[in-house]
Amino acid sequence: MFRRLIIFRKIFASVFYVLLISAIVGCSAQGPIEPVLPELTVVAEPEISANGCPVPTIERSLFTNDAGRFCLLFPVEFTTNNPNLIVLNPITGAGDVPGDAWVFIYMEPAANRTAAQVADEKIAEVGPGFNITRSEIQVDGKSAIVVDGLPGQDSSRWLYIVANDQLYMFNFAPWVPTDPSQPTPLEYLYTSVVETLHFLTPQ
Repeated sequence: MFRRLIIFRKIFASVFYVLLISAIVGCSAQGPIEPVLPELTVVAEPEISANGCPVPTIERSLFTNDAGRFCLLFPVEFTTNNPNLIVLNPITGAGDVPGDAWVFIYMEPAANRTAAQVADEKIAEVGPGFNITRSEIQVDGKSAIVVDGLPGQDSSRWLYIVANDQLYMFNFAPWVPTDPSQPTPLEYLYTSVVETLHFLTPQ
């Protein structure tokens, strides 16, 4: 009886090792197992209307500044009742900030200055000792300068653009960069502005 038990164990062990080796070989033949990555949400390119402005969608509303001759799309979570302001959860009472997050748009004559020259002027005004970063991007086919770290009441990101002899300064605040996998509502607003901003040709 004892001898039969030993033989049975040897047979069982042999079969187990054969199955194990077959499984390993099978996995090797199939190659490494690719990780399953989550699908990324991609915002479709906006449709363009006859005047060149982007067409609003369920996710993004149209913002038009007739005096400034520009238009853009912004996330529907934001609102606006001002031709120069787009704000999230606006504060109706007294306060030193317009809401939870916002972009304020300043405009003035470019006076033969480029966006790069204006950005350099603003950086030079505050002097050394600040962690200021400067980068260049393209917005509506025009050179735009992005500046982070300029001192102020709130942390902010500035976007400088010159179009039609007009200087446009977009102030996004409070700008607190986060993990790219979890962007803030203000970062969504910035992305929407950069992707859809269009300057209308003066009549």
